[in-house]
Amino acid sequence: MKVAVIGSNGFIGRNLVERLANENGVQLFLFGRSEHSHFANNYPYKKINFSDREQLLADFKGMDLVYHLASETIPATSWENPGIEIEKNLVPFINLLEVIAQLKVKKIAFVSSAGTVYGPSNNKVHEESHKQPFSPYGIMKLTMENFLNYYQAKYGLHFDIYRVSNVYGEGQDTGKGLGIINTFLEKILKENKVKVFGDGKNTRNYIYVKDVAELFCWSLMSPETSGTYNVSSNSTLSINGLIDVMKQEVTENFEVNYEPVRQSDNSFIDLDNTKLLSRFGNFKFTDIHQGIAKTYKALKNKNSN
Repeated sequence: MKVAVIGSNGFIGRNLVERLANENGVQLFLFGRSEHSHFANNYPYKKINFSDREQLLADFKGMDLVYHLASETIPATSWENPGIEIEKNLVPFINLLEVIAQLKVKKIAFVSSAGTVYGPSNNKVHEESHKQPFSPYGIMKLTMENFLNYYQAKYGLHFDIYRVSNVYGEGQDTGKGLGIINTFLEKILKENKVKVFGDGKNTRNYIYVKDVAELFCWSLMSPETSGTYNVSSNSTLSINGLIDVMKQEVTENFEVNYEPVRQSDNSFIDLDNTKLLSRFGNFKFTDIHQGIAKTYKALKNKNSN
């Protein structure tokens, strides 16, 4: 089975590649925006150019499954300039879909965003719940999901949509502004303080990156079906609750500073993960205490070297 991973140098992408490498009968082809691959020469790698149709046709010919993990933005970056979502994310995505539909690729697995697609809600949300994204980032993710429906109706292209909650774990790059757990742990180690936007009551779900990679393997097992799934753990906490967990797992004392709330943040999201878990039987999530402890240890070791 020939499997392409777009965004293989990213945080989730690296972990997904490592997980897929353990699957028998899978041949990996990696793509990213960097000149070089995180995995050196272990797997074929190419810098992707979504505007070069002929090159895309050559690169994705013969692929069975394509994982699309690439995004040029985060919720905060397009809040003041929504047009960049169309230019940087939507147009490249449609260019890719046109190519893989023409090539009759069996399936694409698309990483969407649970925290922004649904919008504000007071109740647990499942995949069919009402969606009212209020940020350009979430609006665009939902638009891209809808284009997958179009390409399935027109060309028969199968897809899996993974609406992922807040991912954390060893090796996450927080430079783009993503990853509250890793960001907090880095600030604790470097400055002995963390910054919270709002009153700390914003509620999110947190999932360990290796659990995400494992759950994404559903696409390997279902090449002839399409589905949309919440990828979330059983750890839904307020930011204040998250800080309480960190106080139990780190040895440093740290202060918490509260700043004005950001307009681009969703105040509450609680995800129903029943649908995806029903495909995996007795899947065991990494406990958030254990996951934070592993992430903290890795960051501490990195800082000491």
